[in-house]
Amino acid sequence: MMAGAAVPRLGTQPERTEASRRALIEATIEVLAGEGYRAATVARIQEASGLSRGLVGYHFGSKGKLMEAVVDSIRTQYRDQTAAVQNRANMTGLQQVLEMFDSYLTRLARNPKPAKVMLILAIESGTEDTAVRQAVQDAYAMIRETYVGMLRTGMADGTVRRSLDPEAHAGVLQGMLRGIVLQYSLDPEVDVEAMKNAALASLEHDLSTD
Repeated sequence: MMAGAAVPRLGTQPERTEASRRALIEATIEVLAGEGYRAATVARIQEASGLSRGLVGYHFGSKGKLMEAVVDSIRTQYRDQTAAVQNRANMTGLQQVLEMFDSYLTRLARNPKPAKVMLILAIESGTEDTAVRQAVQDAYAMIRETYVGMLRTGMADGTVRRSLDPEAHAGVLQGMLRGIVLQYSLDPEVDVEAMKNAALASLEHDLSTD
């Protein structure tokens, strides 16, 4: 059994069901991040989870639905982490943008698997599972919309220049993040901290009012 997958312990039926679902989701993340999309067969995921055969179909119905559940799990975790930031209401719009960008890359350095899995699914699901692709698109759209709101807050409070297009810049912000994730996925030796600091300096210069 791979690290990260947890065999459910005894408990109530709902607890056992949720534990089994969680174990399968975590095993899928481990296999995708460590072995790639093509290796993430139902048989391999079940093996990595340490659970009985047939539970992917029982809990999710299909591999595609399991992949959707993986995306939803990562999306929920990211949303919860973003919402947990303290004192955001007291930050300027520019500070919010920089803090969110900074915290994303800090988490990437600590645990690259969720971001790597989203990137893998974004690329691989395009030709194989439209529902998974839509789930990834929705997750990425959530991040862009969050940035759009922060940029508009900054434009209103005077910390972000009013001449910029918030929707376009939100897309650029997300593109920068995905590019760094891709580089780190291909070469874990790259200096994420240095890239993060360079990106933050560039963003502050680009977004700030004169």
